[in-house]
Amino acid sequence: MFIGLPGIVSRIIGRFLISVLLSSPFFIAGGLAHLDPSVPLPLTIVVLCVGAAIILLGTYMSLSGVAPTPTLATGERTLVSRHPSQLPAYSRIIISLPFIIGTGYMFTFTEVPYVYPFVTFVIGMYFFFKGMMKYMRNLHITYTITDRRVMHMYKFLWLQTKEIPVTRIISISEARSFFEIITGRGTVVVSAGIGAGQTVRIEEIDNVTPVAETLREMLPQGGTP
Repeated sequence: MFIGLPGIVSRIIGRFLISVLLSSPFFIAGGLAHLDPSVPLPLTIVVLCVGAAIILLGTYMSLSGVAPTPTLATGERTLVSRHPSQLPAYSRIIISLPFIIGTGYMFTFTEVPYVYPFVTFVIGMYFFFKGMMKYMRNLHITYTITDRRVMHMYKFLWLQTKEIPVTRIISISEARSFFEIITGRGTVVVSAGIGAGQTVRIEEIDNVTPVAETLREMLPQGGTP
């Protein structure tokens, strides 16, 4: 589908602003640390370098984030095409903010032992980087269901594809993680056997039930037991 130049420009600007937002806590922390003589200079440099790495990596992945499009066989029809929702990724980042802010407050305005801000810092960084990497990865994922197969496609530097022929599907189920529940998203799990290689997970999509029902309608007897 042709997006047009204004749409492309607005998408690029929007993704760049998100990268700036993701890196801003590190630039702010590095700036505050630089103004505090008691903070070691190497620590300030490390924090600023992390912020710079995030904005560079985020900008590159955002600008190159073109979701892959499957090549269909003759006569094959696309029934469903989805991309992961970014809300679960954003929710992870939002949850990290109280821990990061609490770390800065304890480190700057209190005299509590360093172990407490260290623990909150580790927790905050865990959720922050999980959300950030989830956001960047989702830019490159496409889920496609045709009348012949179910496909999971991920393209960054090179294309990775996992697909299951519709005739081999033996199980279809719906699942929701904590972050999917709080954002109203869900996952459809399509299995053709035992093991990760026999399973396609259509993760973090909205309106998950119609996708599962589309798959069930293609099964013998109209559904799974």
